[in-house]
Amino acid sequence: MNYSNIPMEMSIGGIYFPPIMFAILLGVLLAMIVAKLLNRFNLTRFIWHPPLFFLALAVVCTRFVDLFIIPT
Repeated sequence: MNYSNIPMEMSIGGIYFPPIMFAILLGVLLAMIVAKLLNRFNLTRFIWHPPLFFLALAVVCTRFVDLFIIPT
């Protein structure tokens, strides 16, 4: 395997952070926005267990952020 193009850490102000931390933060933020939109249009009435749905939505959003936004 070629590990030369995998980002190991990002530096912000001299402090090093793992890239997955930013993906998780952006993914949860995106999931919150989607959940607010679903609540606004009253579509959450079709969701059986909203906290479990939010967790799954956050995982999916984190994966999308990791695939498309965080550079590799």
